[in-house]
Amino acid sequence: MLENFVILRLEIHRIGESDLQALVTGARGFIGSFLVEELLKRGWTVKCLLRNPHDPGWLTGLNVEPVAGDIVAGSGLIEAVKDVDYVFHLAGLTKTFRKTDLEKVNVDGTRNLLKAIHQFNPHIKRFVLVSSLAAAGPSRSGQPLTEHDTPQPVSEYGRSKLKAEQMAMQFANDLPLAIVRPPAVFGPRDRDMFEIFKYAQKGWRLVLSGGPRWASLIYVKDLVRGLLLATENAARGQTYFFCNDERYSWDTIGNLLADWFGKPTRTITIPLPLAFLVFGGSDLFGKVTKMNSLFNLDKFNELKATHWICDNTKAKNELAFRTEYTLEEAVKETAEWYVANGWL
Repeated sequence: MLENFVILRLEIHRIGESDLQALVTGARGFIGSFLVEELLKRGWTVKCLLRNPHDPGWLTGLNVEPVAGDIVAGSGLIEAVKDVDYVFHLAGLTKTFRKTDLEKVNVDGTRNLLKAIHQFNPHIKRFVLVSSLAAAGPSRSGQPLTEHDTPQPVSEYGRSKLKAEQMAMQFANDLPLAIVRPPAVFGPRDRDMFEIFKYAQKGWRLVLSGGPRWASLIYVKDLVRGLLLATENAARGQTYFFCNDERYSWDTIGNLLADWFGKPTRTITIPLPLAFLVFGGSDLFGKVTKMNSLFNLDKFNELKATHWICDNTKAKNELAFRTEYTLEEAVKETAEWYVANGWL
């Protein structure tokens, strides 16, 4: 089942400036809801377009106005894009038992939105496409990827995000757009990285064979600040990696979690062939039952790579991007939220 998608029309009142309006897609989800909350704190007024207005997700209780619509079908887009100054496009699909859904949501959905903007609001100030490090793929050399490296995605998800980027760039001469590629994003409400916290609480540390694995990370609140910076300083048609300055081994993350939970962890090394069978079986089960699962062959192709690392130098130099949370602070805040909300 495709996820519900949210389109929000946002208005800001700044002293000495005319009213500004923005549009956000994917606002009912993990990252989108944090973006909406930050905008509300800054005085933005929010209008939402939901496939199911009765299921606002993490927008529940926020001062937003829901409007029925569908970004994939294109319904409601004309009204949504009219008169807005900024668009944050976060709506996307990360896992599915039907690969064609990735194309429909991540590529066709982005095309529908850009066409509506191009036709009904061609004077928009900025369009920010939130893509993923998966579109660039892992580093083959072991050196952090830069925006100049040729993308080599290893998963269907990554390929769909790269297609969305390439399609968006077809509008770059007419619309001032920027592309943001975050690596693994974590924080409260996230269900993907939550699995690592859950196993750590039980005293387990699951690792794949084949040596240490390295990753770039970003805390959700730091990413949200970066997205706001992209509306102010991003150059037309440019791509940016948003991530922490450091790269981390999964052992480092495991040690942090072990310290926080106050218990030693037992490392369980899973041979790659066994992991392939497990993920393949889960993938087959998902297709038979028509249920999406994080543990599928697409995810296996990503997990077996040893270096998911990128370089944020361009974002720092051109957008003045800086992270405010250390890894220790972000892990602590995330774990506390999981415990307080009964996830752990």
